[in-house]
This record gives sequence, C-alpha cells and structure tokens, in this order.
Amino acid sequence: MRRILLSAVLAAFLAATLPARAQTVDGIEQAWRSWAARYGQRTGGMVVLHAGQPVREVAMGQQVVGEPVRLASLSKAITGVCIAHLIDHGRLSFDMPLSQALARTFARIGMPADPRLLQVTIGELLAHRAGFGGKEGSEPLAAYLRRNTAQRTAFDTQLRWLLPVRLASAPGARYTYSNAGYTVLGAVIEEASGRDYESYCREEVLRPLGARDAALDPAWRIMGSYGGWRMPLADYGRFYQAFALGNPAIGPVSRAWMMSPDGKQVGGGVHYGLGTLVRPTPVGGGNFWHWGAWSYNLPGAYDGPLRASYSSFAVRWGAMDVNIVVSNEPVLAEGKGQNELDGALNRAAGAVKSWP
Repeated sequence: MRRILLSAVLAAFLAATLPARAQTVDGIEQAWRSWAARYGQRTGGMVVLHAGQPVREVAMGQQVVGEPVRLASLSKAITGVCIAHLIDHGRLSFDMPLSQALARTFARIGMPADPRLLQVTIGELLAHRAGFGGKEGSEPLAAYLRRNTAQRTAFDTQLRWLLPVRLASAPGARYTYSNAGYTVLGAVIEEASGRDYESYCREEVLRPLGARDAALDPAWRIMGSYGGWRMPLADYGRFYQAFALGNPAIGPVSRAWMMSPDGKQVGGGVHYGLGTLVRPTPVGGGNFWHWGAWSYNLPGAYDGPLRASYSSFAVRWGAMDVNIVVSNEPVLAEGKGQNELDGALNRAAGAVKSWP
C-alpha cells in the first residue's frame, strides 16, 4: 500500500513538474539536447535571446559557453546588413550595377569575360540571383590553399577566379545559392567604404549591436564575407536582433527591400533578403533563419592540414521576439535534421509562458 502511495505521489509530482519545465526556457534546452543526441552531435552550443537579451546559453562536449565559434554561412547576414548600412547612408543602392559599384576594382584587376556581370545589381547579389551557378571558386580554392595562406581575405584573388567564368544564367532569372555572390559583395563593401571588409563591418554594424567579440576566424579569413566570421553565440544573437522590427541597424529603405518578396522568391512564401531567408508575418516583423556548414579536409595546405566539420543555425521568430543560435560538430547534412531542429525549437519557444 505504501509503495502504491509513493508511486501516486511521484506521478503527481512529475505531472506538475514536467509541464512547468516545458513552459520555461528549460524546455528549449531540452529540445536542443534531445535533437543533438538523435543526430550524433557531440560538441555544440546554443543561446536563446528574448527581447534582444540572452536568457539561456549552454554548451556540450568541447565547446565552452562564451567562447567564439565559427559561423560558416551565417556570415552572409553580416555582409547583408553591412551592405544595407552603406545603402542607408547613400553610398550604394539596391539597383546599382557592378560596373559602378566595382569600377575601381575592375580597373585594377581586369574586366569580366561575361559582360552581363557588369550589369548585375547589388540586390541581385544579395538575393542569390546574380546568375552564378553555385560552385564557382571551389576548385581554384584548393589549388590556392596549397601554395598560399588561408589567413588573408584575398578578395582580388577570388574575384580573379570569377572574372573568366561565364554566368550560368541571366542576372535576375533564378535563385541559385552561391558563395560567389557574397564574395563579390565583400569587395563591394571595401570599395564603397574605403576600408577593409572586417573593420568596416565590425565597427559600423557588429559592435553597435553588441557583438563586441566578433572577428574573422584567423585560420579561415579567406572565407571572409561568405563564411569567415566567428564570435560567441550570444554575440551573434545580439547581431541578429538587427532584423527586429524598428531596429535602427537596418534603415527604412533597406528594411522595405528586405521584407518585399518581389524578385527574391525562393518558394513556399519564403524569399531571400539580407543574407537570410525571410518569411513575412502579420505581426512581429517576420521570421528569419539561415543554416551554415563547412566541411573541409586539405592535408597538404600551405598553413598545414586544414580540417573542419561543423554546422551553425540562427533563427528569429518576430512575433515572439526570440532569437536562437546553435552551433554543432560534426557537420550536419542538409535536410531532415535541419527541419527537425527548427520545428523542435519553435514548439519549445512557443510553449514558454514565463521568460527570465
């Protein structure tokens, strides 16, 4: 009888406790850890921000809370917001062609073999509609890194890999995700600002948003504007608050362009904006998200063996005013695992009744 009574008390306790935990930030952490276990993610971290403030940061394996992590293609949003900053200050425009935006650069390194590249606009580059095929620069990169360091941004060198190549499609015709377009945007930032890409983005965008420990990864500066940034997860979460409705980091002109799907559609009511995917929502200024991944193995590199295997994910749900940033190792394949993490975190965040 006593055992039955104890069991009943324990069941009542669990019934009272588990839903309460699920209604707090604990539930978000539980969702992340359960997902990581299912997909064999041994090292990683997560930060949750509400109203722009970190409310939970955790790590596992070899990752340490507060230490900088590599962000891969989450770097594209930084480049996108830096371009928006230049547009909002009148130095660029979304319809400016590269013949104007990179006039001095082309004079220095040569003209593109495909004249259509000269008419590609800043907006088309941002939305992955410049006409690149998606793989430009990948083969020259390996050859380059066998003889040169990866610790320089080398924008001129990377542009020279792109200039002899004909565009795979007419500018503006279709969406094709490409690192090449964001490489070009890095060079655009340098020409328009008169400063190096890293210092401009760090001083004008990242630090004002509270990302004080952001820097290009010293070992992978070559990926610069399309994949080279690293910082603590909380810093990236603060940066991602730039996409919050009314945040002054993105001015009215750039925000209107970012939120409009015109000429930027990906499918399913989603479009690509300032380095992020965007789904407009009736309240909260929209939802934003992006995955990053980098897997590389070059034993005979100039710098010594270059090896990497990691993924990153950032999401903002505007109506909840919640940003979550995740990093994990080893690299996660595109597809089911990504969708499951997004869904699990969304459900857990939506269930929170009491934010710290």
